[in-house]
Amino acid sequence: MLWNKISLEQPTVQLSGDSRYLTPLWVSANEEPLDEPSHSQSITTCFELRSERLYSYHQEITYKIRAALKILTFREQHVLVQFWSPRGVGKHQMLTTIDQPFGLGVASEELCFYRRESEHQTFLVDKDHEEEDVSPPARVFRRGLPEWTSDITDYETKDFPQQDCAIRCKLHGYLALPVFDSTTGSCVGVLEILTSVKYMCYAFEVQQIHKALQAENLTSPQVFDYPTIKVPSERRQNELDKICDILKVVCDIHRLPLAQTWTVSPTSSYVSHNKVIEKTCSSFDTRCIGKVCMSTAALPFHVRDLDLWHFRKACGEQHLDKSRGFVGKALLDRRSYYCQDVTELSEEEYPLVHYARMNGLTSCFTIFLHTIEGDDDKDYVLEFFLQLGNKDSRHVMNLVQTLKQCVEVASGFELGEILLPVEVTEPPRDVSCLSFNTNPHIIPISSTTSANALTPETDSSDSESLSANVAKTDPANVPSQRSPKHIYPNKQECIITDNVSMQKTKQSRKRKIDSLTMETVEQHIGKPLGQTAEILGVSRSTLKRFCREHGISSWPMPKHSKRSDLVTDPNLSQELWLDKQLLPSSTRSVSHISETGLLTVKASFKGDMIKFPFCVSSGLVELEKEVAVRVDAKGQKLSIKYEDEEKDLVLITCDTDLEFLASKTVIKLFVHLADDDRLAFKRSHSE
Repeated sequence: MLWNKISLEQPTVQLSGDSRYLTPLWVSANEEPLDEPSHSQSITTCFELRSERLYSYHQEITYKIRAALKILTFREQHVLVQFWSPRGVGKHQMLTTIDQPFGLGVASEELCFYRRESEHQTFLVDKDHEEEDVSPPARVFRRGLPEWTSDITDYETKDFPQQDCAIRCKLHGYLALPVFDSTTGSCVGVLEILTSVKYMCYAFEVQQIHKALQAENLTSPQVFDYPTIKVPSERRQNELDKICDILKVVCDIHRLPLAQTWTVSPTSSYVSHNKVIEKTCSSFDTRCIGKVCMSTAALPFHVRDLDLWHFRKACGEQHLDKSRGFVGKALLDRRSYYCQDVTELSEEEYPLVHYARMNGLTSCFTIFLHTIEGDDDKDYVLEFFLQLGNKDSRHVMNLVQTLKQCVEVASGFELGEILLPVEVTEPPRDVSCLSFNTNPHIIPISSTTSANALTPETDSSDSESLSANVAKTDPANVPSQRSPKHIYPNKQECIITDNVSMQKTKQSRKRKIDSLTMETVEQHIGKPLGQTAEILGVSRSTLKRFCREHGISSWPMPKHSKRSDLVTDPNLSQELWLDKQLLPSSTRSVSHISETGLLTVKASFKGDMIKFPFCVSSGLVELEKEVAVRVDAKGQKLSIKYEDEEKDLVLITCDTDLEFLASKTVIKLFVHLADDDRLAFKRSHSE
């Protein structure tokens, strides 16, 4: 029998759990090749030295491939895996599998026969002989891209010379993957896999091979667009970082559990289908053949609810059809779409519907995003899931306003057409029939609109409550998908829903501010601010902070001051002035905060200016972290100040100071290292 003439090593990989149902390989024994260079001559030429180095390199690759084959497992037994390696023959480069490692799931007569037939095949892979690419291994080696098919009969005979032999050996499924040196990035050969099963998807095999090769410092293409060799350019990486910031800010402000980015999946593999070899995406799934797919793999996302990690992972391993569903339609129409309940969609329209149901996700808002910087502009779709169980489309209106501000701050992007959504009780089979309107005050009601949907007759009180949804920073006023005291166990996102953090921040203020009382401050009303601060033994900023905390909006100017607009009547008593300056506590909280709580921070540090969006409700600690990261001052104590109307630099020491600035859309900050500030203070006082 033929298989008795082939030397194979018994599988040694240990299988347990679910993997015990998989099949390891019988790998070819380590045999010395026939073309080993001769060392009989005493004089060695430069050509021979180069030949020896090349031989040594090929031998190293061979050992690595054999080691990788030994840890591979497959879903079926009737499988053949063999390596094709490039060899120099005179002035030409030939692809051969002679003396190269191979593995069999089972030592059957059919698999051994096909292996022997493969050793009789060699293919020319010179750069100038592309027309000679008559076999899948040659095409894969030259292109550096995978090629596959669920059934070998989908090939033309001229495109697969061993087709008849494969059919006789009961082999149908086919997959060929290029193998790269992780160090140099060059293609060192091709791994060819043939199976008796007509697999509809080869994602499992592709990932198994990639992991095995990675252990040997080799690599191969991954499934679902995960980058393996190419590294994003600096401009491209900066673009992705900006999108990540946008998703984070929007999710933090509106308490969204998940947001992610989609784009058109690159056509990074070839498939033979209906006798035609065509480019397709990297899902290695027959369902994607002939379609333009969208992927979220290796793109920015933000998860606030850790329970949704499984859903996020499923999204990264699933492609969406560009011509169907809300994500694809948003890209095609370059606009926004809203779905009140994705769980009511069919699997054909939304392949992730089962995962959405398991995770309780319902409402989803998608919008087109286009880059306008650089020559290779790119299109994206941002997908936002509303709070779990929340089907109120009114929240989307607030979300859109925040998103527009974020995109404006980030620069380099433009949003697609923003259309306001209408609640729908039953998602239509064709998303294009949803009713939208560009007028923010008129929301039409379609035949599918629910009875409690928004109507054109929304009164002013509803509008006020709508605009206040985001203005309120108290988590108790925001619908939550978890318990009120829940803290998400995320290193980056920790949401505390009580007043503990605020109390701790207040307790950390300087003791000097505690020594001030309203009685002592009242005695000096009418004097210049600087003189009063000096008399009281505090800084100007501390005195201003004390006044602000006690509802005094501005310090009264002296009688001779030219800024008469801010001066009360000279004859006005101190008590009357205080009565006019004091604000009710109810209006001193978040009434000054903008609708979204989002503002643009321009921070100056050592002559450099940084610009980024920031949510006031995140607090001072988060601001310090953001600034430290962007100015490369991690682990150092920062001093952050702002310039008030009187050109005084006021130190921000607590969240209350920060909220005082929330009425602005842009704030300019001056950042110093705390040690530098203390040194400057000592010098000024020593002089």
